[in-house]
Formats: sequence, structure tokens, C-alpha cells
Amino acid sequence: MKRPLFAALSALMLTANGPAPAPEALLSPTDIELTAPEKAEIALGLKPDAWFAAQLRGPRERIDGQLLNPKTQFLAERSRERGADSEADLLAAFDTPEKRAKIRASVDREWRIHTALTADMASVRDAVVPGRGGPIPVRVYRPVTTRDGPLPVLVYYHGGGFLFGSITAMDRVARLIANEADSIVVSVDYRLAPEHPFPAPQDDAEDAFLWARDHAAEWGGDAARVGVGGDSAGGHLALVTSLRQRAAGRPVPAYQLLYYPAVTLDQGDPSYRLFGTGYDLDIPFVKAAIRLAFPDPATHSAPGSWVLAEKSLAGMPATIVATAGFDPLRDQGRELARRLERDGVSVTYLNYASLSHSFLNWSGLIDDARHAATVTAALFGDAIRSRDVAALQTSRGAPPAVRGRP
Repeated sequence: MKRPLFAALSALMLTANGPAPAPEALLSPTDIELTAPEKAEIALGLKPDAWFAAQLRGPRERIDGQLLNPKTQFLAERSRERGADSEADLLAAFDTPEKRAKIRASVDREWRIHTALTADMASVRDAVVPGRGGPIPVRVYRPVTTRDGPLPVLVYYHGGGFLFGSITAMDRVARLIANEADSIVVSVDYRLAPEHPFPAPQDDAEDAFLWARDHAAEWGGDAARVGVGGDSAGGHLALVTSLRQRAAGRPVPAYQLLYYPAVTLDQGDPSYRLFGTGYDLDIPFVKAAIRLAFPDPATHSAPGSWVLAEKSLAGMPATIVATAGFDPLRDQGRELARRLERDGVSVTYLNYASLSHSFLNWSGLIDDARHAATVTAALFGDAIRSRDVAALQTSRGAPPAVRGRP
């Protein structure tokens, strides 16, 4: 798999719960030892937007009324020059345990060093969920807080096309969300394809949510305010978890926080045509991920697994949907927000027009990405606290509290 030419761009450096490290701290982090080439990449990336704008091969890209961030465009231009991996190349990259392990280790490292450093946690603890398919590792983050009483909880599922990503890769993202939302985050290491295709990740996601709700009080969490969230593939897992609770007649999660979620396997949206090549998430990767994570075509329409296939979304949790403007998944995220609003579910839709897919993993490097990550996490914290506890405990649906205009 081809990797980015460099991986570090400047960042905003304030958090809600205390000062974050200065940008230069990315060059000497305490959570990972950087190699010399990594330090050189970060030093380059700390140059200002204007420097990157001056290096562009062509004019600033404006598509569908959206202006691409200059640092993202710089990377996109050079990525296109190298060419995209084909579907066959990507399938071959995952065809042995050794190849998969190498890719996953690389992603774990790259995502961490690209993500913003934030204030320290009050506690971080590892635990194991006794899942139906075996043990599920989770990591529980509790932020430093001045609030009295239990904190809301977000059960979070990482992205990565169901093929890679981990609690290690998302460590800094989980800390950022915990700090900005002033909430406990439970990061889930669900099983990955191709070793464990559908429904293994979906089962792990549900098991982790139910476990977190049962154990929330042990870490100072509010069992009545346990939400689910995720990015890309992880957004799909959050939605499936909610759909399953609704179908079983159990209380649904208190809230959903979804970043550029994988809502459907359909690739017919205009955003696929506009952004399906050269903007971080390419169509060949999407096709390869589908073949590896959903090898049985019957799973492409499995009941209770694809939210847009539901006749109604009434009774789903209140939701924040954040999409990226230059992302093939943009339109399906927007359609999810429209469907939720149509069916009477409280929804806030935010499209970050200058960004591309996976912007959470660039929050230490791109100012716009840091802004998107911090704003959405803080909004989640405020929103989940605003929910009526009695309604959450007794009803599968609740009147809209925060409305957006998808």
C-alpha cells in the first residue's frame, strides 16, 4: 500500500480542559519515540498554510462549492502523481498474516503521530470484554474534570475499512474526544477482516456497548448516558449497535457521534464521482474492503445492518453527523442526517468542506481538522448531557432536542 509522502501539518493548540502542548511537542512526544525521518516530516509539516499553497502544482481546488485545504491538496497532488493502488494490489496486500501485520503496525504508528496531543487523562485503563466471539480489548479514558457526579460515556469504534486500526492507533483521538467532551471514552479493539468478516466486528461492537453500560459506574460513568460513536467503518458499527438495540426493544444508546460514517455499500452518490480518486479514500480501496469484510453478497443487504435500508429511523438515538467535503462518503452521511430528521430524530449535521476522509487522524497536523475534531467532541458532550434521563431509560425514541439543517 502506498503511504503519504509526509505526515505532519500545523495545529491549533488549545483544549477545553487545559492547555495542550505547543506544536513543537509533536517533534518530541512522550507517548512514542519518533524516528529521524518522522521528525523531518513533522518539521516540514509545521510550515504555515501559505507555504503549502505556494508549492501547489495547480490552482487551489474548488469543487462543488468547496475549497480544499492547501495542505491536504499538497498531499493529494503528490499522491496522484504516484498513482492509486488497484483493487488487486490491495487484495494482495492483505493476503497473508505477515502482510496484514505490517500494514496494521504502520497504520498504528502513522495515525498516532499525526493526531493532536492534548491534556493528560485522570486515568487510562485497559480491560477485556467477554464477547460472544471471544475477548474484546478495550481502553477506558477518564479526563481530568471539575464536574461533580458521573460523566457521560462514549463507546468509540475506530475506522480503517474493517481491515486495520486499533485502540493504539486511536489513542490520541480518544484522549482528544475525552478532553473536549468532558466524557469517558471506551475505545474498542473489535476483530478485523479478512480474518473476521461480517458479523464479527458488528457483534464485538454490540457486546462492548452492552458491557460499557453495565460497568459504567465502575469508572465514574453515567450508565443512563452511554453513547456510541465512530469514524468511517466505526460509524457503521455504531449505527448497527443502535439498530440492534432498537430491534430488540432495549434502550438505544443515549447519543451517536458519527464521523464520515460508512452508511451504505452503494457507490452511486455524486460524491463518489467527484472525490473517489485522489482524496485519501479511493474507490479501489472501498471495493477491496467490501470484498474482504463482507465476502458473502447476502450480507450486503443483511437485515438490521444497513441504516438506509430501514423503512423508518424513528426511535434511533439523537445524532451528530460530521462529514468531510472532499470525501466519497460525504453524500451518504448527509442522506443519513436527512433521513433521521425526516423520521423525527434529533440530528445535527456538520460538513467540514475543506477536509477529506479521515480528518480525525490529521488533527495534530491540519488546523481545519483540529477545529472539526474539537468542535464536534465538545458538541457531543453538551448534547448528551442535555438528554432527558427518564426518556432515555423508558423510551426507544425521544423528541428532537438539537436540530440541524442537513
